[in-house]
Amino acid sequence: MKPIIYLIILTLLFAPFIVLAADGIEEPQITRPTVRILNSQNFSLEKEFYPFAEDSKAEGANIATADLNNDGFKEIIVAAGRNEKPLVKIFNYKGEFQFEFLAYAENFRKGLKVVAADLFNDGFPEIITAPNEGGGPHIRIFDAKGQNLFSFFAFNKDLRGGANVSVGDVNGNGQPEILVAAGYGMEPVIKIFDNYTNFIKGFYAFEDTFLGGVNVLAADLDNDKKAEIIAAPALGKEPKVRIFDYNGNLIREFLAYAKGFGGGVNLAASDVDRNGYLDILTGAGYSGGSHLCIFDSQGNPKINPKLFVYENFKGGISIADGDIDNDGITEILAATQTISPIGKYNSFKIIEIDIAQQKLFAYFKGLLEKEFIISTGTWKFPTPLGNFHIYAKVPLTRMSGYYGPNHPENYDLPNVPHVMVFYKNYAIHGAYWHWRFGTRVSHGCVNLKLVDAEWLYKWAHIGTPVKIYSSK
Repeated sequence: MKPIIYLIILTLLFAPFIVLAADGIEEPQITRPTVRILNSQNFSLEKEFYPFAEDSKAEGANIATADLNNDGFKEIIVAAGRNEKPLVKIFNYKGEFQFEFLAYAENFRKGLKVVAADLFNDGFPEIITAPNEGGGPHIRIFDAKGQNLFSFFAFNKDLRGGANVSVGDVNGNGQPEILVAAGYGMEPVIKIFDNYTNFIKGFYAFEDTFLGGVNVLAADLDNDKKAEIIAAPALGKEPKVRIFDYNGNLIREFLAYAKGFGGGVNLAASDVDRNGYLDILTGAGYSGGSHLCIFDSQGNPKINPKLFVYENFKGGISIADGDIDNDGITEILAATQTISPIGKYNSFKIIEIDIAQQKLFAYFKGLLEKEFIISTGTWKFPTPLGNFHIYAKVPLTRMSGYYGPNHPENYDLPNVPHVMVFYKNYAIHGAYWHWRFGTRVSHGCVNLKLVDAEWLYKWAHIGTPVKIYSSK
């Protein structure tokens, strides 16, 4: 007999909606990565466990399920989030630890995605991993015991947007295909590979200007022995779920949450109501409540309640499904994606510049990505304070200023690299003509070392917020 602990379930009056994170630091109730297992029939909490040690710095987790040892019970596969070694940890259906392995080099700390599927129809699933944003699009395939089988780069290996991955027979040939969707900062392409990683075809899931990354899921929604390809934005776009056929033709689309929510949509599929057809499950991403929704293949909501898996938590959830205990009832699994407080901003990327410290801070999803020593404007030519955004990027330009004949403030600087303009003619850029970083020496721009400017130029996008202040 399973213990039953009921979650808070509220009545859904109209369409699904999501509570957006408010400005100001959140105080989440969840302080470490947590996995919850729900009964799909009444949404009661069957079990909760912590996949990482109490002193782990893991910022959440991603999850999958599969019967790895062919005993009739599905294991729970947990991949570490940011700030932890790239561990894949295996638990039994009771949440008891079985074994673990490193999916990438031990010093990689950006987190990873995980799925599991029987790639070769031999009765034993493989475990497939992909890095989160900050890592290359390096897809790795392991056997059920965590032994590396092979790997490949789904996109240019120099890209650092990570990738998202799913597996399913999308062309009806009886063999599963590997679907890899582009990560953050990349064009929203979904690529299809055969089970030996040979490229077959690809298509755009959204307009080519969208760079927030794509979540992808293969699921046979109409029982025609061909899995549909389901896509959703990973970050920074209205939460529209799009369903495609094998050739990339759009079948239908629908909103999973309120149009203004941009935290991303995580995907899973399960026959929740046991009618013989798969349903689409969505979990709200970063900065959203732990909002789980269920839709039929047409995009119609299938449950009356709106369900928040975790109370007072706005870090987003990854989701998975499966009858893990072999009792004939599907379980829905959810894992916390982001543990740290959301921070001072709802923006996914933001640049902070502290004039007093002469430092620049680059934040992503509320977490500090990089910190640089800078040079801002002198007292005579101060850098403006306030809230701005990058509105132009120029890889190389000439900068000059003329104050009169033989004036000591005149300057003419060719080939200024990695220029990010944020207000009038003020910009963040690389500086090759001085090494006095940490002091105020510029005419109002924000000077970076060349290597730092190159990193920031690749990381920031048009529209990235820039907040300039003085802490003293």
